[in-house]
Amino acid sequence: MIHDTKVLTGLFYELEKTRNPNQTILSKFYKGGRIVLIGSNSTAGLASRPIKILLCDEVDRYVPTKEGDAIDLAAKRTSNFFDSKIFICSTPTVKGASRIDIEYELGTQEVWCHKCPNCGEFHCLDYRDMVCDSTVNRNETGNKSVVVRKVKWRCPDCGYEFSELEMRRAAQAYIIKNPDALANGVRSFFVNGFCSPWLKWREIMREWLESRGDPTREAVVMNTRFGISYELKSTVEEEDLTARVEDYDGEVPSEVLLLTAGVDVQKNRLEYGIYGWNATECWGICHGIILGAPNNIETWRGLDNVLSKQYGKLKIARTFIDSGYSTTMVYDYVRGRRDVYAIKGKAAYGAPLIQNMTSPKSSGILLVTLNVIAAKDEIYQRLEAMDNVHFGAEQWRGFDEIFFKQLASEHRVLRQAGGMSYHTYEKVSKNARNEMLDVMCYAYAAMKSFLVNVDAETFWARQLEIKKPPARIIQRSLNQYG
Repeated sequence: MIHDTKVLTGLFYELEKTRNPNQTILSKFYKGGRIVLIGSNSTAGLASRPIKILLCDEVDRYVPTKEGDAIDLAAKRTSNFFDSKIFICSTPTVKGASRIDIEYELGTQEVWCHKCPNCGEFHCLDYRDMVCDSTVNRNETGNKSVVVRKVKWRCPDCGYEFSELEMRRAAQAYIIKNPDALANGVRSFFVNGFCSPWLKWREIMREWLESRGDPTREAVVMNTRFGISYELKSTVEEEDLTARVEDYDGEVPSEVLLLTAGVDVQKNRLEYGIYGWNATECWGICHGIILGAPNNIETWRGLDNVLSKQYGKLKIARTFIDSGYSTTMVYDYVRGRRDVYAIKGKAAYGAPLIQNMTSPKSSGILLVTLNVIAAKDEIYQRLEAMDNVHFGAEQWRGFDEIFFKQLASEHRVLRQAGGMSYHTYEKVSKNARNEMLDVMCYAYAAMKSFLVNVDAETFWARQLEIKKPPARIIQRSLNQYG
């Protein structure tokens, strides 16, 4: 940016000298000052450095540190300046663990509002006040597409509706909700995507309508377009889960495009779950237990029988096996087996679902590190939605009272570390069993692992083509049966 922006280029000393020790990637001197870039996990970089202007960006993604809150540590470095300024900015994330929410509440809470052309009242443009003329379509992969023809804002006071152009031309201003914060010198501001000159209302509402029913996508739109932290339920109710049991149209429902499996290893058994997926929905195919210690070869042969079977018209595309218990035996099993991976669970707030894939020394396998917090977030968000997770009713599938009790065995709790709030999961009771929740998380992660480096729409379209029978077979059938 410095090199390509002429007005900035001239400000920096000796920019053309590539070996100038004063100009590094993270430290830049310029005429009148210096810019220093520091990661939120590197609090040592703040030591012994006075700071006049502190810019903290995307604070909801800061990680807890052993030395304390990164923002507070950095703020202490501004004490040498009577006219220091601290800017704290972020897209919000999870309600209850959002640092920017806390900072916003402590400030003036100034909201960018538009004046209603009819009644003259000022209002924040809220997605709940948008009236859409739209059509919803679903393709063969389960993807939902929405065509939004027109969007109008309805004034919550007078009920009159106005177009995007009319509201962009309307008077606009920040409205203070907490003027008392001015005494502390703390101002806070809120603005959402409806005010952006680069975003059209139709596009924003299309994203929102297409995300409805998929909590993981809903959270992205709520955070990045509406500027609102997404509220995760603390738990799911067992009664709500049992209501998802239904009769399928076959061993595997016709909508399923991909099968994955998760396996949990215990000292006297293996627990497995097989799940079907398309772009938006999940189907529980079966859950079962293979009795036997993991150091017994027959136990793993039993798992081979499960994973090698064909279910309906599909075979299991990928399996994730937890290697936390009996690690050596798990490594021995996955070694040389295609699409069967050992995983290691790690609680890492803010990290992606699939953290990395490494090869432990002398193991000869690929080990997947799975963020269990992200996995449970996404599973519980899916279970909250009313129509995108299904479980088969037949007794052989194993979705019984014990299964659903274990699926609802954990709840979300807020904790503090390094001066920051974060959420994690704990059992609802000391003796609660959670293997079936873990298994579903592993199968879900196995499905998501296909999407790490592939566009989701392209992937599911490819799965649909794989599932379709060859055209010549279709033609022969038509010739034979008319």
